[in-house]
Amino acid sequence: MNRRFKKLILISSFLIFFASSYLVVIYAYGYQFDFKNRGWVKTGSLFVKTNFSDVQIFIDGRLNGQTSFLSGTFIEKYLVPRSYNIRIEKDGFLSLSKNIEIRSGEVGQLAHIYLINNEEINDFIKNSEQEEENTNYFISRTDGLLYHSLENGETEIISSEAVYIKNYKLKILRENIYLASYDLKAPGVFLLNSEGNWDRLHLSPTTDLILSPDNKKMAIVGQNEINVLWLKDENESPYFKEGQKELILGTDEKIKQVFWFKTGWHLIYLNENGQTRFVEVDDTGMRNDLVI
Repeated sequence: MNRRFKKLILISSFLIFFASSYLVVIYAYGYQFDFKNRGWVKTGSLFVKTNFSDVQIFIDGRLNGQTSFLSGTFIEKYLVPRSYNIRIEKDGFLSLSKNIEIRSGEVGQLAHIYLINNEEINDFIKNSEQEEENTNYFISRTDGLLYHSLENGETEIISSEAVYIKNYKLKILRENIYLASYDLKAPGVFLLNSEGNWDRLHLSPTTDLILSPDNKKMAIVGQNEINVLWLKDENESPYFKEGQKELILGTDEKIKQVFWFKTGWHLIYLNENGQTRFVEVDDTGMRNDLVI
């Protein structure tokens, strides 16, 4: 082996080492080569949190792993920025599908995944307490909102603002007085403000108002739709501001009854066709509306 050949081997080894080190470093910093766009890109990550361990996580149809035993979470790093289909499965439970956009340098979060089966939902409905209607408050066309004490029989005027509504339901939620109206002349949701006047929060006919278990949200139930109004800021993903409202679902079938599920991020509703359905409030990656 002559001197020139040895020198060539040494230079080649150095170049290979340098190139390999460079690739290791940029990979460690979260970069990958995007063959579709023919360039280096900073990758993103996927975070999934479920209510079980050993839940299978499929990314674009390929099994990538399972949620951890201790925390029920799954993390996949170094994903090229684009849209991915995520399928979440566990034997004996209804599967969920999501289409999530992974962005460069960010973590795509599916933080409110809850796998359910028929037995759990049916037991939850069976054991749910029916809310008693408040009969102390009522509306008079001439005197406004009145409070009638069952203890002493006295009636007090709470608000003298005239309200010409026949079909309504009064709800006391978080010490606030709400009026849900399904009267077509003045439909919607009204909140009694500190000055004794009614502020309109929602325009569509409303049959019921239901407070979430975490006291942060209120379900606004209509005959064919459910909206959610945030009563407090949501400081974890997905982020919502107080007063923000989102349409959760619209349906051709009439909605008969609605329950907040214990998570505070799912609703159970029964429709006129006898179906029981389980719908996600968090629409990250597509909202699932499951038939139980």
